[in-house]
Amino acid sequence: MGKIVKLTSRSQRDAAPSAPVVRGPNADRSASMQQRLIDAAITCLHTLGYASTTTQKIIDTAEVSRGAILHHYPNKVDLILAAAEYSATFQNDYVARRVQDFEPGMARYMALTTATWEVIRQPPAQALLEIIMASRSDPVLAERLPPVIAKFEADQRAGVWRMASKLGIRNRAKLTTMSRLHVAAMRGIAIELRWSGDEKAAGESMRLLNHYKEQITSELLAEGHEAESKPTR
Repeated sequence: MGKIVKLTSRSQRDAAPSAPVVRGPNADRSASMQQRLIDAAITCLHTLGYASTTTQKIIDTAEVSRGAILHHYPNKVDLILAAAEYSATFQNDYVARRVQDFEPGMARYMALTTATWEVIRQPPAQALLEIIMASRSDPVLAERLPPVIAKFEADQRAGVWRMASKLGIRNRAKLTTMSRLHVAAMRGIAIELRWSGDEKAAGESMRLLNHYKEQITSELLAEGHEAESKPTR
């Protein structure tokens, strides 16, 4: 199922602020407890699924009291949304770091797919898939989750566009459609892999997906070069 990335707290992942932020011991304890609960929720979602991720299961996994969880997250949906936000940040941060291992330009642009496939198999991303699917049958979650997903995907698309535009791609609408299709395909492959365990089939699917990306990218680059070569009036 791929290498599991250890969850880290927001304080470990975020860059240092431009000005020092003074935090008291209570604030540090509160942030630590929130992260502990989020990590427990992600573990439960990943291993048990949404339906079996009860508040009591999260309490048992986090090894905290019921009062502790209610203090920070008055209901299950509040905690689930916090886990969704964490997962979204985790995924975008992972991809941003991972592509730095590749040379700037086409290699780094193509590596976006590799990095996304790696992270989508990690517990936080798998937990987010559980949350997305559960929103179909949970009215409260269905109402509150879309803004979280919308921001997550908008940040993804903005990152892809920044990289693609530097290569000379100008058709942002087509690029966005391609990115959306590829993410949807990877989510589907990851879900299938969870129950099939067929790494070979998943690998073949990803190779074909990369092939399609190379073809579409070539078309986008050709369009961009043609547009730039047209004389302006």
